[in-house]
Amino acid sequence: MFRATIFAAAVSFAAAAGAAGAETLPGISYAVQASGPATGTHPTRADGVTMRYIGRLTDGSVFSTSPDGGQGISSFGVKDVIPGMSAALQLMRPGDKWRIRMPPYLAYGPGRLYTAPTAAEVQAVQQRGIPANATLVFDVELVSIVRPAAK
Repeated sequence: MFRATIFAAAVSFAAAAGAAGAETLPGISYAVQASGPATGTHPTRADGVTMRYIGRLTDGSVFSTSPDGGQGISSFGVKDVIPGMSAALQLMRPGDKWRIRMPPYLAYGPGRLYTAPTAAEVQAVQQRGIPANATLVFDVELVSIVRPAAK
């Protein structure tokens, strides 16, 4: 059952990925809305990033944002985010703004329950749960790369 659901989601996602203006990678598609300097560097899995983002379900409902409705800055380790976001971030440069669409197997798969944010959780504002096997759409602006401190 689970395998069939993932397969069905992958087929419908593949059809949607062919939308005009979208770039596709294995499993994800993205549309470049703005580009930073072409000489900028890409983050690696070892790096951290600062970014602005809004996460939506395919029906347009928002499930998570960076602070201030997506206008504030969040900091994450590239390896600490969901697989589809990690892959996309490693292709971006500071100043890039992309709309990224990812299937469930590169996102939260079986879903993520809603947990009310605490004062300590200023990096992401979760507004609702994520249904099982949901395709996700993120608007992401990569602000900067935070290189790990030398040891």
